[in-house]
Amino acid sequence: MPREKLYSLKKARIRQSWNKYNLYNLVRQRPLRITDRTYFQQKYAAKQETRRYHGEHLTKRAWQNIFKHSLHSVVPMNARVLAGSDGSEQAMGRGSGLDLLSPTEHAKNLGGGPGGMRAGGGGDQGQTVLRVPYMNQMWAPMERRLDMAIFRAMFASSARQARQFVVHGFVNVNGKKMKHPAYMLNPGDMFSVDPEKVLFATGAPKHYHEQLNKRPKNATKAGSESGSEKSEGSEDAAEASKSESESNAEASNSKDAEAKPAEAKPIESKDSKPAPMDSKPAEGVSAANTPSSSTTSIPSSDPSDSTDSTDSTDSTDTKKLKHDPLNPYDPTKPYLTPWQPRDFLAPFAFIPRYLEVNFNICHAVYLRHPVARPGASEIPSPFGPETMQLAYHWFLRRR
Repeated sequence: MPREKLYSLKKARIRQSWNKYNLYNLVRQRPLRITDRTYFQQKYAAKQETRRYHGEHLTKRAWQNIFKHSLHSVVPMNARVLAGSDGSEQAMGRGSGLDLLSPTEHAKNLGGGPGGMRAGGGGDQGQTVLRVPYMNQMWAPMERRLDMAIFRAMFASSARQARQFVVHGFVNVNGKKMKHPAYMLNPGDMFSVDPEKVLFATGAPKHYHEQLNKRPKNATKAGSESGSEKSEGSEDAAEASKSESESNAEASNSKDAEAKPAEAKPIESKDSKPAPMDSKPAEGVSAANTPSSSTTSIPSSDPSDSTDSTDSTDSTDTKKLKHDPLNPYDPTKPYLTPWQPRDFLAPFAFIPRYLEVNFNICHAVYLRHPVARPGASEIPSPFGPETMQLAYHWFLRRR
């Protein structure tokens, strides 16, 4: 798919990619327009936006096969509340005195505090309880896919590239090669990617001038082979023109030689006498004024000397980089060496909680299924809870 359709700058389509155009679309993202739309139109628009990001490389039937209406979440409880009470205070009615206490004092009696009650979810009076984004869990089956786990573990720069790695046989699951991107990971599964492919996906691409260094050699060889037939017919004309140019050059040189002695004669007066060959320079005249030493004593003002010095420093730096054992210089690699991260990587550099990643050996472990907690969900998504709720209602009725 071309970039104009995949990353539409006009419509600001958000994809699962580290591309700079995708980052630009994330900055330009606006809330879903709900006004002047029916409920059906709102659900359809929410479905479109979310499907462009979550598994856009899957077909409609492939997504409906893994969609589940049940959503998994977690309600964290305060350990002090669980250890200090058996739940009998929840059954106390009027007259127990709990309704006369302030929310903070009541929380202290339970052993938590205002923050602890919010985390415990006890439903206290006047306490602000954070909402659990259940609707984000709609995409939990998508995060179990092998290609999506590779992208979340930062082993690939996009979901499409992660799928390509799996199909081409660069991914192992539990020590065995896996070529099915739709493989569903179970808790405890370990998957790995070829380190060279990870360096290629996360590293900066080669510069254009580095690619040009290899082209002239091949181009000259191909040009010499293809142009040998054409040059045979033009050899006679080239030799004739060459002889004519040589004759013209000889004639011009002879004319210059005849004119030079007349111009080189110095104008001497009658009283003047030629200086003897053994004469020495005067005492007041320095040796630097003599013609023999003028070429060595005058400092050169040529800017090429400064460039030579800079080139020498650059060459020493490149030598150091080439001999770096940890990050060597290797022109045969398909990525830039010495290796450096690609541009615009920082905004996308995060790893979900349900993955444990080791970049030294390019291995990762799928710890558990993603869950939702009060105020946050472990499934990364650029959309809000309202958009997710509308999309969930669409898929719930279309199941």
